[in-house]
Amino acid sequence: MADVNIDVENFEGQRKVADDLQFQDIPHDAFVNDKGKVQTHTFTDFPPTAESDEEDVYDKTQLIKDESKTGSPSFWTFEYYQQFFDVETKQVLHRIAGSMVPSPRSNYLQTTIRPNPDLYGPFWICTTLVFTTAIAGNMASYLSVEGKDFTWKYDFHKVTFAATAIFSYWWLLPAMLFGFLWWRGSKANYTFLEILCIYGYSLSIYIPISILWVVQFEWLQWILVMVGAVMSGGVLVITLWPAVKDDTKKTAWIVIILIFLCHTSLAVGFKLYFFNAAAPQISTQTSSAPVITKFPTTPHPTSKQQNKKTLVAATNTNLPKDTRSRLKNSTLKRNRVIYKTTKKPM
Repeated sequence: MADVNIDVENFEGQRKVADDLQFQDIPHDAFVNDKGKVQTHTFTDFPPTAESDEEDVYDKTQLIKDESKTGSPSFWTFEYYQQFFDVETKQVLHRIAGSMVPSPRSNYLQTTIRPNPDLYGPFWICTTLVFTTAIAGNMASYLSVEGKDFTWKYDFHKVTFAATAIFSYWWLLPAMLFGFLWWRGSKANYTFLEILCIYGYSLSIYIPISILWVVQFEWLQWILVMVGAVMSGGVLVITLWPAVKDDTKKTAWIVIILIFLCHTSLAVGFKLYFFNAAAPQISTQTSSAPVITKFPTTPHPTSKQQNKKTLVAATNTNLPKDTRSRLKNSTLKRNRVIYKTTKKPM
């Protein structure tokens, strides 16, 4: 008979593995989650997938790009100017309200404008003021001549003049002030963008005032001029005083007075040019009535004397025959003209 060898050790090992694979009762109450649902399995470690690897690569690429852009953008790029318009609507409304109410206890630049001065609000304030001033000025001109025998026409030149005056004031005054502060070595460290932002928001008060100027009461219009100049001019004076107070007392006061006078002159110029009573215009309508021309009933005395001299010359026998005939013909023609002028119209 053939010998049969049985590996007892392997048999016993396989038996133990089979015993381990038997079903067991697991206490499910131990895996009840917070929501009261039974949870039989919990996962803590997840294997990496191809999707997560791609996301990690994308995030690293974006991080590298962001780090490469940490330097300031170039003056000729769009990103350079985009930072000046990065402002929210709530901030713009808050800055408009602050530019209308002067407060001696707080500085408008430090409490409202810094650290993010913008050009978005000032640009739209100036643009809106251009159209409100021009339209309201034409409305005031129309109301001043309504019901009178005058011909009124819309003046489009007011839009051009308003745009030139407002934007020139917004840019030239801050530029001159910034140049003066740089020349005098001011220690306030006011930037040109901050001064530009302050002047732009200071014009916001004139938008409602320009609409109220349509009311044709001279005393009311001048009161609005003073209110607008004092309130917004006061904000300018209080805000810009720290920039000039370190200079000599005389120079500081001259600069502050000039700032206030320029701001007041703008309001006075609006009132005198756009909202003054319009001068009456002569009507160009032609009348349909016929024009009757009356001729004089008697000829001019010099005409008779000239005819007599001509007749005397024509009867002179010493003159040639052709000459005498021409003189007679000219005399006859004059007599016909005189007859027509002396003839009374029917």
